[in-house]
Amino acid sequence: MANRDDVLSDFTVEEELSPSVLKAYLQRYPEYAQDLLALFNELSMTDLEATEASLPLETKAMNAETLRVQHVRQSLFGSGVKDFARELGLPRAFFTGLNAGVVHLASMPTGLLKTLARKLDVHIQDVINGMQQGDGQPVSMKSDVKPGGETPIEFADYVAQANLSEEEQRALQALLAGDGSD
Repeated sequence: MANRDDVLSDFTVEEELSPSVLKAYLQRYPEYAQDLLALFNELSMTDLEATEASLPLETKAMNAETLRVQHVRQSLFGSGVKDFARELGLPRAFFTGLNAGVVHLASMPTGLLKTLARKLDVHIQDVINGMQQGDGQPVSMKSDVKPGGETPIEFADYVAQANLSEEEQRALQALLAGDGSD
């Protein structure tokens, strides 16, 4: 069994931190899933904040759908994830992998997507679009082999690897059972 610190250290120095790299580590080291998700989230947020700080201040016209999708991305992958996760009773690391690069979107329960849309006050399609855009990190790879299409894992497998506590599992079940009303 690999040492936790060595695995996290190796993950940190990966040339490109992308959902596919995260997925590979999750599959290779499921016992460290919680730590890997938290580290990926922390590193992604640091990169996102650095990128945002370097952007010139410009006023751009955005349509309503773009703003809603941006709100979804911020809430699930950006600076709003901590508060959103706390409100829902789940670890913020759980939301890190909820993008099309890690979890197969078609395997996600419709009840969860509807509940997330309701909680974020957006349309269900906005949630799906936000998850398809994922964490917004650019992917560049240098490899000796041709890149292969990494197949996202199923939602049930993702939940199983997330090592949720009993309380967090109850919170997730409440989200899955959400009927659209509070």
